[in-house]
Amino acid sequence: MTTSKNTDPFAQIVSQNPRMQEVIEKAKKFALLDAPLLIQGETGTGKEVIAKACHDFSERRDHTFLAVNCAGIPGEDAETEMFGRRNKDGEFIGFFEYADGGTVLLDGVEELPLTLQAKLLRFLSDGTFRRVGEEEEHYANVRVICTAQQPLQHYVEQGKMRNDLFHRLNVLSLTLPLLRERQEDIALLSHQFIQEISEKLGIFPPHLDEHLLRYLQDYPWPGNLRELYNALYRACSLCQNNRLKIEDLGLAPQNSHGQETASFIDEFITEGSTLDEMVGRFEAAVLHKFYAKYPSSRKLATRLGVSHTAIANKLRQYGIGKS
Repeated sequence: MTTSKNTDPFAQIVSQNPRMQEVIEKAKKFALLDAPLLIQGETGTGKEVIAKACHDFSERRDHTFLAVNCAGIPGEDAETEMFGRRNKDGEFIGFFEYADGGTVLLDGVEELPLTLQAKLLRFLSDGTFRRVGEEEEHYANVRVICTAQQPLQHYVEQGKMRNDLFHRLNVLSLTLPLLRERQEDIALLSHQFIQEISEKLGIFPPHLDEHLLRYLQDYPWPGNLRELYNALYRACSLCQNNRLKIEDLGLAPQNSHGQETASFIDEFITEGSTLDEMVGRFEAAVLHKFYAKYPSSRKLATRLGVSHTAIANKLRQYGIGKS
């Protein structure tokens, strides 16, 4: 399906979250370029949706958009799948050549074998490649978009990603926020998904009441947008009397203790803080609490199981106790 130049494909990506809105604005700018684009984010955060919107927003919109699951490419045939092959049995076109003029999405680029990463790096440099079994060079005009679930540097450190390919890809990059970091978007997304699901099921959109909406907003969503969509699909399929029910979502029971722990940790986290700074704030809070009950450095040291000198230094460091 082609997209009209007068249509904004990003309009379908609803968000009131500042971080997500910033991602969308960057994506619109990056969409107009031909350099490789890297989209990072946990599973289910919408990486392929952003990639497709970038394609539809670009001048390549009338050409092929091909999504390739790198983990699903058979190792022995990976180079053939990517660049094609010529032998006595004939000619096989690889996916880059097939998508000439369009966009190729390499989903899970870190899953490519290191040997193939070297060949991908060369292709990204000038668009040229050789089919397996022949010496002739070919050219394909393709925009390459890559996705990864974790920052690529992580895979470099693990030895799964070439350092030179990492630097080639880590120029135009987007990092998608988790759904639980976009709580203000839960209602918007839920209504959007319910509308889409209802059209697929041929039913009237069921009612989403405030109680169920609060439940959705409080749920941690480890599977992000995909998990929200699937839960609502299940609930819409089972709904009666045009009302959605929590039990029909099929979600695991929420761990209130885990939520309290996360909320507790959030008290010590601020934007841009280092680990040492956050640990320091937690340590100071503990010392303040116990010093109220043990207002003596020796008693406090005994209670916390550390030396008197260490406690005295900590109290002095955080300005706790007598000045």
